[in-house]
Amino acid sequence: MIEALRATLDRHAAEVTPRPDPYPRVVSRHRRRRRRVTAAIAAVALVFVVAPGAWLLGRPQPYLPVAGPPPAALLPLLNSPTRGSLAGDNAYIESLRQLVAEDDTNSDGGSRLPDDPGLIKVLFVGDIGARRIAVVAGVDGKPLVAAYQGKPGDDADELSPTMLAELEPALGTGFAMDNGNAERTYLLLGPVGAVYETAETRYTGTGIQRNWTRLDAPDGYVGIADLVRQQRFRVLTGGTVLYETEGGAAAGPGKTVTVDPQPAAGRGRPMPAAATQIANSLATLTRLTGPDVTYRVLWSDEIDMPGTSTGRAAVVTVQAVTADGGGPYATGTIDTGEGYYRDHPSGYGIAGDVEHTLLAMRLPWYQVESDRLQIIAPPAAVRAEVVRDGQTAEATLVNGVGGLAVPLNSQLTIRVYDATGALLATSAYADRNEFGCDRFDPAACATGPAPSGTPTPTSAVTPTAVVTPTATR
Repeated sequence: MIEALRATLDRHAAEVTPRPDPYPRVVSRHRRRRRRVTAAIAAVALVFVVAPGAWLLGRPQPYLPVAGPPPAALLPLLNSPTRGSLAGDNAYIESLRQLVAEDDTNSDGGSRLPDDPGLIKVLFVGDIGARRIAVVAGVDGKPLVAAYQGKPGDDADELSPTMLAELEPALGTGFAMDNGNAERTYLLLGPVGAVYETAETRYTGTGIQRNWTRLDAPDGYVGIADLVRQQRFRVLTGGTVLYETEGGAAAGPGKTVTVDPQPAAGRGRPMPAAATQIANSLATLTRLTGPDVTYRVLWSDEIDMPGTSTGRAAVVTVQAVTADGGGPYATGTIDTGEGYYRDHPSGYGIAGDVEHTLLAMRLPWYQVESDRLQIIAPPAAVRAEVVRDGQTAEATLVNGVGGLAVPLNSQLTIRVYDATGALLATSAYADRNEFGCDRFDPAACATGPAPSGTPTPTSAVTPTAVVTPTATR
């Protein structure tokens, strides 16, 4: 009920005129911000918060201090000098710190950035393309980071808040669609001396291959005025990966990709409309199109789904099949009445051919998360063993498909057998509750030394649409 109320208030926030407030200066700033419609670029790594409606307006929440110094991993970024075309404007920086310290919108449900300007670090402030951007962080035991945006020439108190999150050792953050500006501005920022790279991605049936190329960052950051397509980025220091993310808005495949709705090996029932929608979503995420790529349904059905308009939903797992017979897959559910789409982090991955691949996932949900573990195994499999904490449970499979109740947040070993008792496949499974920096290959999100197989670029390049720091000033 609370989520429904929140959604209703969000939809009607623009129509609400707040009552007079005893804190007129704060209200004035909120009203200026509400006139800006802010939306985020689709990115796995950060959630950008749209400036809220009147339902969040009120007296500033007190700052809840977190004892102790910032975590050591964050100190290189916090101790780096301010970057950006306004980094030398001390008066602007001081006014920004004062504004942030007094800004009551900087709350994530209890904690907020410090209300002492002396504990606010300005990481970046300057113009990138047609936007003025500021990124600030708190300096305490739980540093939060906030981003603001406006137009070139805006004073600090004219900037709108667009993001609040926990600080990481580096950050990538995007800004889009405010005041009619359709540019998808992007900022990649790490500690001073960091190396920035972008990758070309190749999907195969056995995994993901990336060829990394160094980006030009003469002033210690990468600023992109209009990130015209989705790109992979990472930040390194001393050969160690601090941060990896996907930035930019995923562009559609250009034309609708086709998919045979009949599930492979008869696994389930065909759901043509849902299969087409999910296949095109997968094509958008992976950019896999052309004569060498086909799409197939690994499993589909219509199932009971609490929280949908009809109590039912179509669920489909679609795979993009590359030249080696495998490739990335995605699972989604669609409300059979109102058409609302849902997915789940565990419903994405890389799979090989149908006859040998074993998949396990939690199904997307609308109202209450289910403890059902869905298994999609080779079509000849008739039985699955699921081992959790030394205890074994079994599930019957039909054409390789079945499921059973398994407690959430589990780590499992799954084995499937054919009718003769022969072992067909084994898989390790661990629940994933959040989308990491790579929904198809969660292991890519781990920080640490760059893989030894990563090509070492011999020269820096400036990717398409990058506005180099000298051009943004």
